[in-house]
Amino acid sequence: MKSETLHNYNYQEYLKRVLQSKEVDVPIFIATEKEFASGEGIDHPYRSNFYSFGLLHQSECRLHVGINEYHLKKGSLTMVGPGIVRNWSSNSWDMANTTVFFKESLFGRPFYDNFLLDYDFFKVGANHVIDLSDEEYGKLNLLLEQLKEFMSDRSIASGLLFSILEFIDGIYDDRHTKVPMSRNDEIARDFNELLLNNYRHQKNVDFYAEKLNLSSKHLSDVLKGTIGKTVKQAIEEMVIFETQSLLKQTSMDVKEILYLLGYKDASYFTKFFKGKTGLTPSNYRLKG
Repeated sequence: MKSETLHNYNYQEYLKRVLQSKEVDVPIFIATEKEFASGEGIDHPYRSNFYSFGLLHQSECRLHVGINEYHLKKGSLTMVGPGIVRNWSSNSWDMANTTVFFKESLFGRPFYDNFLLDYDFFKVGANHVIDLSDEEYGKLNLLLEQLKEFMSDRSIASGLLFSILEFIDGIYDDRHTKVPMSRNDEIARDFNELLLNNYRHQKNVDFYAEKLNLSSKHLSDVLKGTIGKTVKQAIEEMVIFETQSLLKQTSMDVKEILYLLGYKDASYFTKFFKGKTGLTPSNYRLKG
């Protein structure tokens, strides 16, 4: 059975389809609610192959990344790196925001190769949303205004963007060093990373418990108290999340998706998927 590489929104496609931009060849793009409102929006889980971060200026929405759900409000900063599946589960796409999209190719000398990989907030398993203080929000706003002004000058834009990323990194590190993680939070973090790397072929609760040197019951109790779901629920949610992304963003047929996600019984999977979403996989794909 053939396999197919998971489809990501590439940079040009995202700018063109989602933001309705005609400038798709620039290595950095700053969008506001105007661009988002003019596009088609995205009502399903998706990936992208570029970097992005956004500052919310008003109202509230919800972002789902992996098994974690974030409630955003004014002053929330969202940071997502390439290859990470996310879903805006509640978003009218017209809320005031400033969102920066960029590719590695923006950066040349004197930046060293792959320096973007050093930022923890762009990595799988990171905390992808942080709530800024009023002072942090004001400073970041000023930096973003400067970036907008010099966006057409690549050498200056790359330097300003680097400064912004360093500013964000300082805030991110401060949040994670000043507030020590509880043991339960560490377990939830480690489980999340383990799940992201293994959910396609490991659906057994005992596998995750053994890897973390915990009993299955204790692990589920910890997760229930930290992320609000048991091990089994987290595994199932991750499978559904990935299936939805594959159905919407690839041409893979349902049997290929089953194979990729480690299932052999199509009737069982169809029943499972319908029980969680109310639709069969085929009907979900056809849904607008």
